[in-house]
Amino acid sequence: MTMAETSTARRTVRVPFAGERAGRWPMPHGQSNVFDWMPHEGTGAVFAVHADLPAGRTVDDVLEAVGALVSRHEGLRTVYEVGPGVERAQVVSRSGVVDVTLLELGPQARDRTWITDPPRPFDHGVDFPVRVAVATDAGVPVRAVFEFSHAVADLVAANVVLDEFVGLVASPAGRAAAPPAWQPADQAEYERTPEARRRMTRTLDYWRRQLHTLPPCLVSTPARRQGPPEHRLATLRSTPVAEALAEIAKRARVTPASVLVATTATLLCWWTDTERAVLEALYSNRALPRMQHFVGSIAQSALVPFAPAPSFHETLRQTHLNIFNAYQYAYFDATAVEELVQSIGAQRGCQRHRDLVINDMSTSRGGVFDGRAGVPVPGTEVESGLETKSTGPVQLVILATRPTVVVGLTHDVRHVTTDEAAELLWSMERILLTAAERDIDYDRLGDLVGLDRVERGDNWVEIDSAWIDLTLSERVLREATGDPYAKVVLRDGPVGTRSLVGYAAPADPRMGPRDAHKAIMATLGGRHGATAPDSYVLCAYPPRRPEDPAAWQAHPFRAAGTGR
Repeated sequence: MTMAETSTARRTVRVPFAGERAGRWPMPHGQSNVFDWMPHEGTGAVFAVHADLPAGRTVDDVLEAVGALVSRHEGLRTVYEVGPGVERAQVVSRSGVVDVTLLELGPQARDRTWITDPPRPFDHGVDFPVRVAVATDAGVPVRAVFEFSHAVADLVAANVVLDEFVGLVASPAGRAAAPPAWQPADQAEYERTPEARRRMTRTLDYWRRQLHTLPPCLVSTPARRQGPPEHRLATLRSTPVAEALAEIAKRARVTPASVLVATTATLLCWWTDTERAVLEALYSNRALPRMQHFVGSIAQSALVPFAPAPSFHETLRQTHLNIFNAYQYAYFDATAVEELVQSIGAQRGCQRHRDLVINDMSTSRGGVFDGRAGVPVPGTEVESGLETKSTGPVQLVILATRPTVVVGLTHDVRHVTTDEAAELLWSMERILLTAAERDIDYDRLGDLVGLDRVERGDNWVEIDSAWIDLTLSERVLREATGDPYAKVVLRDGPVGTRSLVGYAAPADPRMGPRDAHKAIMATLGGRHGATAPDSYVLCAYPPRRPEDPAAWQAHPFRAAGTGR
């Protein structure tokens, strides 16, 4: 409560609801996935949205609309059973009450965008996953604000609720309409059918292929600075870019968002001198059957393979196709996918890094970092070094593509500095303005980029399109085996292939290749450029000249193998 909100300006009303059924069901995949990441998000697991209310309605009209809304949507009257050793479940109440906060704010009511700042986390075992406040001006309701837990709604679902709520306020007759035919409980039951299981098998096969073949790390570059992660935000707002974007999208027959995604990925691949990459695009999954108006959390990640083509327009078309193909495999059992990620990561010797995450909010009324996303900008504005709650080496958020492009680039300053992030956005502008006039050869992209390519020292090698820091990998081997003299050696194989061999005399004489590999995977952490050796040679003691690879190769060993 602010100083302007006195006890008489703020009151709580208990609104009754009465639905058609109650019960306990398993959680659908999307909901369960939220509970996997929610503990790491803090207040980010709660988000607020708002809607202006139709004129001529009373507070009673609004309260009745809230009751009708909660009665219709089971997710809004659900609590969740979660926790260690607990089989996750959703528990739906048939009837009860929800609290609605009434805020008398006078003329400021029309500007209200929050209930609590920052949003309070929900106690999901007790609280329904939605809060509602109504801002009034002299007793007249003018705006409603909803706080949602991501457990019940992604941004698209929240907008579905908002639109329906405004309709219920405007039209009392609609409050008696039948509830939606497809609720989270129905989705949970469907996911246990043979049809859904077959779909999940195809999805896991797709993820398995990508995880086996694509480089696990895009921003595999020498660290700009040491220390813990530190995330900052750079933003671009541009009307000229919006005009160029529309022209490019029309010419290439792709979406404006696909153009922005392909441009960002092309820039990063050129800058980091990387031939192939994997993008993680957050997808609403609203094209799935029965999901267009579903009130539930179903947005998940699409794993998109990316490789720059010789021409920019060709890159756009191929990226667009790859994105929409990946969308077919973007709804899944997150536990099964995570097990796959861990298993393949152990086989390859390096866990997957979520180095480029795409969040396209341009069609879902998202705000996130920008309260003026719809305000035109005459030219192009770039800001950098802004604070952010987002994490990850690089994340592209697309807020708007017209009439002004608004994008945000979140970055970890250990890998992308504040100045580099700003220059990447300026380079994006130059590329798009040029591409609206003509195609661009990838070999000449550097003419439009205000950064030099990343320089790597002799300790870096490229193996199967992935850049690896031998010095850092050797440091990890020494930490994991307890041998300060352990050595990583690059070995040439047939047909130009290369691999890494780890030589060590472990401090624990019982350590075998499997033990060494397991210890390395546990030691890697999130270090970019570090990987486990492809094979191990373990000795009882180090050679007399442990800095010499030939000395290790000629030394007696007690165990050898891949450790996989």
